[in-house]
Amino acid sequence: MVNKFIKIVLTLSIFIASISLFYKFILEPFQKENKLDQCLKRAEDLHTKRWDNSCKTLGQKAGCGLDKDTATVHLRVYEREKEECYKKYK
Repeated sequence: MVNKFIKIVLTLSIFIASISLFYKFILEPFQKENKLDQCLKRAEDLHTKRWDNSCKTLGQKAGCGLDKDTATVHLRVYEREKEECYKKYK
C-alpha cells in the first residue's frame, strides 16, 4: 500500500515538473516573442499614423515626403518606441 502511494506521488511529481519545464522553456518564450511582435507592430502603426497626419496637415497624401526636421522627429519617436518594446519583452 505504501509502495503504491510512493509510486503515485513520484509519478505526479514528475508530471508536474514536466509541465513546469514545458511552460518555462517553450510557452513563456513564445508568449514573450508574440508580445514583442505585437508591440513592434503597434509602434509601426502609430508611426505611420503620425506620419500620415503630418502629410494631411500639409495638404498632401498619406505617405508623402516630409521635410527633414519633421521626418527626423517622427523617426526618433518611432525608434524610441521600438526600443521600449525590446526592453519590455526581451
